[in-house]
Amino acid sequence: MRSDFLQAAVAIVAIMNPIGTAPIFQNMVSPLAPKRQRAAAIHACLFIAVMLVATAFAGRMVLDLFGISIDAFRAAGGVVIGIMGYQMLRGARSAEHEAMADEKAIRENLLVPFAMPLVAGPGTITTVITLAVSHTTYGVPWTALAAIAVGVLVTGACLFTILAVGKYFSVDAQRIFTRFMGLVLMAMGMEFLLGGTSAFYAAQAVAPTL
Repeated sequence: MRSDFLQAAVAIVAIMNPIGTAPIFQNMVSPLAPKRQRAAAIHACLFIAVMLVATAFAGRMVLDLFGISIDAFRAAGGVVIGIMGYQMLRGARSAEHEAMADEKAIRENLLVPFAMPLVAGPGTITTVITLAVSHTTYGVPWTALAAIAVGVLVTGACLFTILAVGKYFSVDAQRIFTRFMGLVLMAMGMEFLLGGTSAFYAAQAVAPTL
């Protein structure tokens, strides 16, 4: 039981990749005052937690209800991430970035695309659904819920850490880093898109024909 929990927790943290996504979060909330940045970190973590807990209980049912495969969901998430990366690659102070100076707009961007599909993306959702199906006691996916708690706590720690150290970077360094992370995001989005598309068509190819 303990080994199952450790494996699940490690898998969730690895897929959420909080170390890699924390600098992206810092760039998104940079127009806000420090107090608002910390509040945004808490808000993002709560949204991620709620979404993944809901996924543990009803994720597969919702996707099946709309006839959406995990592969198609992954490909769509890749498009969203790629668009976000392209906007960052164009420059930290683009029109999009200035528009995000509005706190309401920043909160919306923290939900989509940061929390989903960047942190809680198709890989995370697939892992949570798999854990929920494989390890359920009396209808409660305890292993998945415990792994989600660990993942959210680690993500929160990384977000608060980057907020504490990010302010020491110069403006030029922030712009260079933002464009680099934009390129990384575009590559991640392409990886999601190509992986999801190829897996979707591979599944269609082996599906029995009527």
